Amino acid sequence: MLDAVAIAMAKLGYGGVKLAVAETGWPNGCDYGQIGGNVHNAAIYNRNLGARMAKNPGTPLRPGAKMPVFVFSLYNEDLKGGPGTERHWGLYYANCTAVYEIDLTGRRPLWSYPPLPAPENNTPYKRPIWCVMSAAASKKLNETAVGNALSYACGQGNGTCDAIQPGKNCYLPNTTVAHASYAFNSYWQQFRKTGATCYFNNLAEQTIKDPSHGSCKFHSSLDS
Repeated sequence: MLDAVAIAMAKLGYGGVKLAVAETGWPNGCDYGQIGGNVHNAAIYNRNLGARMAKNPGTPLRPGAKMPVFVFSLYNEDLKGGPGTERHWGLYYANCTAVYEIDLTGRRPLWSYPPLPAPENNTPYKRPIWCVMSAAASKKLNETAVGNALSYACGQGNGTCDAIQPGKNCYLPNTTVAHASYAFNSYWQQFRKTGATCYFNNLAEQTIKDPSHGSCKFHSSLDS
């Protein structure tokens, strides 16, 4: 790919321009419906990247050419929106602890690293998934933020929040957390196939534990 860019630039009269890879990396975590984003794969990718670049391989068109490569990214971006992979590209967690050991100079032998956790999600997840209010958001409740997210979820779709209206199956317990969990899940199940994510400004998280209780049933999705 780099050589294709170099050839195209040469035809425009800019064949001497140096190239760099501005972003490359692998996610160390992902949502249940995504495949391959885990610590094992991320460590293998970035360790081998370091080892490869230490040899200064260049490209077939430019053998031996020095080419800067920037790893994406230094930290997991825990407040970033979108799918789970968006928040899990870092070499470090948000609290500054390392996700895995790595020597970006490429000088450390690959065999010298400690064992990595097994790649737990390299195959498609085919069990039910729900979207509920996260444990962290539930513990440190921001009524304004949750209220805004709840209003958004209930203002979309067809009957998204009917079940949490007074007298309905999911009205009790009448708490912000319970109602938000139902609303988040109801919205996500309706719209996830068209791009909706289980995020809600970092208030929600996916779970494989059925949040249904009594006569209150949470609809789930089978991922494949």
